[in-house]
Amino acid sequence: MVTMIIYGPRRREAESFGQVTKDLFAYLSEEELTMYCFSALDTVRKFLKKSALLDMACVGIRGREEIDLLHQIRTLYAKAELLLVADATVSPMEYLTPEVRAASLLLYPYEEKQMKQVLRAFLGSCLKDRMQDSTEEKDFLVIENRDGRTAIPFSQIYYIEVRERKIFIRVRNREYSRYDSMEHIMQQLPEIFVRCHRSFAFNMHHLDRVRLSENTVYLEDGMSVPLSRSYKSAVKEYMHGRHTKREQI
Repeated sequence: MVTMIIYGPRRREAESFGQVTKDLFAYLSEEELTMYCFSALDTVRKFLKKSALLDMACVGIRGREEIDLLHQIRTLYAKAELLLVADATVSPMEYLTPEVRAASLLLYPYEEKQMKQVLRAFLGSCLKDRMQDSTEEKDFLVIENRDGRTAIPFSQIYYIEVRERKIFIRVRNREYSRYDSMEHIMQQLPEIFVRCHRSFAFNMHHLDRVRLSENTVYLEDGMSVPLSRSYKSAVKEYMHGRHTKREQI
């Protein structure tokens, strides 16, 4: 499954991009596309704070507010691919930066034929990179179930839980699951994931604090996982090795 947002200051423009994107994506890939179109900045900003995953974004740029939106997207979704549709009145120095890392660019005004060409090239490149990353499994955990195939960036996973003979992968505001064991999935995860319980492992990059007296590991965004006695020493050793100061009694 691929998740994409399209933002354009003009509603008709965003809807037009959305329809062309759906048609091209269906032609280029058998994966499922989940797409959201926005024409209001406040709405898209609220969505970004709640959305679990984002693979691609098309953003229309008319001024400073859209530049800020790009930085918000990049902060929350470091690996999302960006297609920018920029007004000629906005300096390229504002959006063609190492921080934004745009994959493709289309300038206003444009013709429909040009839009389709740019979108096709953008989608084709993104899908090719996505397939390569998923195959090599460098930065993603690939989940395959009846809903399709989803590549979840390790950086967006808060914790892993096993229950009812299934593995549950928790990202922001969403869970993904597949049949697996904790022992097997731990072999697929990078070292930033630390086992804290027979049924839980958490991502150190999302650590807020550890309360040893409460047997609890607190993560960002109000999440928490249990810390069992048998794993306390391993968690403390890992934290000390990383020179963290987040341990609390």
